[in-house]
Amino acid sequence: MELKKPSGNKVKDTIVLTGGVLAGGAASRGIFGLIHENKATEDAAAAKKQENTALIKRGAMSAAAGTAAVFIDGKDLAATLVKGLCIGITVVQGLEVVKTLASRAGVTPEVSATTKSQKVVAQIAGLGCPCNETKGLMYNAPTFSPRYVKTDIALENERIDNGIGLAGGDIWNAQDIWASPASA
Repeated sequence: MELKKPSGNKVKDTIVLTGGVLAGGAASRGIFGLIHENKATEDAAAAKKQENTALIKRGAMSAAAGTAAVFIDGKDLAATLVKGLCIGITVVQGLEVVKTLASRAGVTPEVSATTKSQKVVAQIAGLGCPCNETKGLMYNAPTFSPRYVKTDIALENERIDNGIGLAGGDIWNAQDIWASPASA
């Protein structure tokens, strides 16, 4: 390996290749979403079957894009861009396959890791922060509902003036659409 002062064409090619890799990686997630639809299920066997199907599709995408990248030849910017797109698809889908297989193999997720080396391995395998996971949301979707609590505005028979100035001293309350303060 030798470091040299880069020429204008080398810089341009590197920028185009990097842009292609980023665009291909991002596009591969959209493409995968088009060819694979997860259905929320509580059945463990059905969830495992969906995961296996997703693994096969991700592996096929990665292999096909990697093979295409090998066969692309050319020195122009279009060839470099398309090669970058294929490499991006291969990398992102390959990392997703590694993540799924590592999870199955029992790699300790970062939140459960007790040693620094376990945390590093979890990060490498893609089993870092669970906040990045969508699987839990997909299978156990949270239900959000508003909570209203009736508040007592009077404090020892004195009106608390918070300066909001709603219509005639009335305030919004979930139980009574418009309620007067207790001390009014």
